[in-house]
This record gives sequence, C-alpha cells and structure tokens, in this order.
Amino acid sequence: MTTPFPASLDDLTAAIAGLEIPQANPHHRAILETYRRVQQLDEQLLAVTRGESASCLADTHEQLERLTDLLGLRMLAGAQLSHLTSTECCCRAADDGEEENAEHAEGAADGRSCPSAGHTIVHACLDVFAADGDPDAMSSADLAHRLRQLPGMAEDRWSYAELTPQRLSQLLARYGVRPRNVRFGSRQLKGYLRSSLQAALPDGSC
Repeated sequence: MTTPFPASLDDLTAAIAGLEIPQANPHHRAILETYRRVQQLDEQLLAVTRGESASCLADTHEQLERLTDLLGLRMLAGAQLSHLTSTECCCRAADDGEEENAEHAEGAADGRSCPSAGHTIVHACLDVFAADGDPDAMSSADLAHRLRQLPGMAEDRWSYAELTPQRLSQLLARYGVRPRNVRFGSRQLKGYLRSSLQAALPDGSC
C-alpha cells in the first residue's frame, strides 16, 4: 500500500507549525504519481504470479489475460517514468529576482512552462502503442481505455482517468489526428493509425 503525498498528516503538521505549503512543482508531482503507479502495478503483478494455480482451463486463460494486461500497463508506466525522469525541468522558483525565473514559477502551477507538458497526448498515445507491441492501429475505445490507466493530466484539460473516446478525439484534433474506420479482424471500428500519430509529433518535442 502506498501513501499519497502530501498526506493529511503533512497538511496538519504544516498548519500547526504555521508553515505555508508551497505550490507543488507539476513535473515533480508527475514523477511521484507515475512512480506510485509503477509500484502499484508491480504489486499487482506479484499478486497474480504468486496466486494459486488455476483449477481449470478457463481460470488459466483468465489468469494469463490478466497477467498480459498488467504487463502492458507496467511497460507503459515504466516508459512514462523514464521520460519524466530524463526530462530537464525548468519549473524553478525565482532566484535573485530574475524576471525570467519568476515567469517560470508563475506558470508552474498549471504546467505551461514545464517541459513535462511537452509530453503531449500524441506522445502518450504512442507510448500505449509501444507497450502493446507497436500495432499498426488501435481502436479508439481500446486506446482511451489504456490511457485511463495513466496518472496526471492530458493536455491540461482532463485527467487521463477521465478520458473517453470522444474527449481523446478532441485532444488529438489539435494535432491534426482524427479517428478513421479501421478493420480489426472481422470488425470495422473507429481507430487511430500509429503512422498518423508519428506524423503528428510536435517539432522539437521532448
């Protein structure tokens, strides 16, 4: 079990001591949330692998599906954590009264000036594709479902946990990516091509 930070005890301690709680750095917050997600997925993977042997073929199939899903989510969370920890953060407090640093500090609250904001919804979608073995296409429903497992905010509009196929299409539209009819086996569904997402990567993005 992991403890959220700051916890209620931290808030109470600050109130008793008369300390002002500073605004959290969004880049650092994203690292903490993603690391917590990695820990949770590791615990779930261990629980599945340490579980009792399945009693029948159906239970074995269900256990394998659960393990596959967890492994995909763990790879995705690990990729996001690697990106966050390898990206330089410019969200620093003002130093020696420098105006530029003050602007960075002012914008840090909503992530506008933080390089972590450079990890766009396009990057997140491609991370999902990579965690799923880089298929040529993925349905809108499946992509939105996988993105909902991510911590943090998507394009400063919705949390990833709140994403729906409709909201995802709105976020991707600004990058010129739109869902199209894609055939998955015998079914034709609305989905996204990996090539379209790769072509929409912002220039100079992290």
